[in-house]
Amino acid sequence: MKKRWIFLILGIILISIIWILSMHFITFKYILKLEDINNLNGNSNITISSDETLYTKDFGSYIVANNWIESQSHSTANKFFYIKDQKAENEEKPNNISINMGTNKYSSEEHEKFKTAILKQLSMQISNSNDLKINANGSYTEDNNYVVYEFDIYEEKENVTTKQFYIVGDYKYILVHETIYDQTDKDIDNVAKKMVDSFKWK
Repeated sequence: MKKRWIFLILGIILISIIWILSMHFITFKYILKLEDINNLNGNSNITISSDETLYTKDFGSYIVANNWIESQSHSTANKFFYIKDQKAENEEKPNNISINMGTNKYSSEEHEKFKTAILKQLSMQISNSNDLKINANGSYTEDNNYVVYEFDIYEEKENVTTKQFYIVGDYKYILVHETIYDQTDKDIDNVAKKMVDSFKWK
C-alpha cells in the first residue's frame, strides 16, 4: 500500500515537472516568435535618443527623427516610406521620404559614370516639360564618407519639389527620395539629409 502511494506521489511530481517545463518552453518559444516578428527580414528599429530612432534593414541602417514615422500603408518589403505623423497616413499628398536599394553595373570607384547615367535618365524624363528644373551636386555622407549625389527637381506648375539622394556602393546604391508638396515644411529636408548622412551599409 505504501509503495502504491509513493509511486502515486512520484507520478504527480513528475507530471507537475513536465507541465512546468512545457509551459516554460511555450513561453520561451512565444518570446522568440515576437522577436522574429520584430526582426522580420532583418528589419528592426531602436530608439537611440528622445529625438532619433535607428532603423536597420537588410541593406543597411540609418537614423530617422522621432517625429517622423514609418508608413505602414505605403511601405513594402523592399521600399520604406516615412511621413511626419499618423495623421499624414490619410492625406492624399503628404510630404514623404522613401528609401530603397537598387543595383547597377558600376563599382564605387566608377561613381562619376553612375552619376552621368542617372543625370541622363532624369534629363530624358523632364525633356518634354518646360516647367521642370533640375540641379545636381555631389558630396560625401557625414558619418561614413560614402559618395552621394543629389538631384533636385522642381515642378513649377504643381509646386512640387523632388530630391533624390543616391548613396554609391559597389554595383549597388541607396536611393533616399524626398517628395515635398508643402513647400513651407522645412523639417523634411533635415530628416532626409540625416537619413543620408547616417546611412551605413550592412
